[in-house]
Amino acid sequence: MIRESTTKPQLGNLRMQFWRETIDKTFKGIPPQQPIAQVLYNSLEICQLSPLFFKRIIDERDAQLYDPPYINNKDLESYGENTASCLLYLHLQSLGVEDLQADHAASHIGKSIGIVTILRGFPYLVSKRRMLLPSAITSKYNISQEEIFRQGPVKGLEDAIFEIATLAHDHLLTARTFLQSTPNQALPALLSAVPCDLYLKRLEKYNFNVFDPKLAIRNWKLPFYLWYNYNKGTF
Repeated sequence: MIRESTTKPQLGNLRMQFWRETIDKTFKGIPPQQPIAQVLYNSLEICQLSPLFFKRIIDERDAQLYDPPYINNKDLESYGENTASCLLYLHLQSLGVEDLQADHAASHIGKSIGIVTILRGFPYLVSKRRMLLPSAITSKYNISQEEIFRQGPVKGLEDAIFEIATLAHDHLLTARTFLQSTPNQALPALLSAVPCDLYLKRLEKYNFNVFDPKLAIRNWKLPFYLWYNYNKGTF
């Protein structure tokens, strides 16, 4: 990730601009001599992909270089929509799926993935003195940002995490309401909901303590769950 690998936002901005120009040139049929650009260019001969989704991802990553504060849950949802959801839209396009119901499902799954990504990365982000919990949530539960930076788990944090995890879970539930009207070809993209759901279940098992080291252990059963859901036509 560019945000984690650069020490100055300005350097990150330059790299983001490079990718904007790369996307523009590739979609104009003059891709740079760069491996990713070449692969993308070849992919455009097979499937129709929208440059808009690439640019939304880049713009969101660019904004993240400056650690913008999240005010409320809608900011979390916006982050997920502009990153994970856009990737899912592109995945659907690569599968040749043009379906409004599939897009709705992908939107909600992406929002859930974005929120779960923040929860999973919470211990690491705190170690770098970065706080991505919305200020409305920390205020609601009287959570001190500085106390979390100093000692990790604090009073009220598990309640705050529970509220945010519930938001992510609600988006998964909403996504599933579109399942019956979504074409089968969309399922490979929508299976991205499976690891998201598994993490939320494990988080609940450990009482919404994001600092529990067991949450950092990879789920070796994930391939089975993906296979199972694929064969059942669910996510």
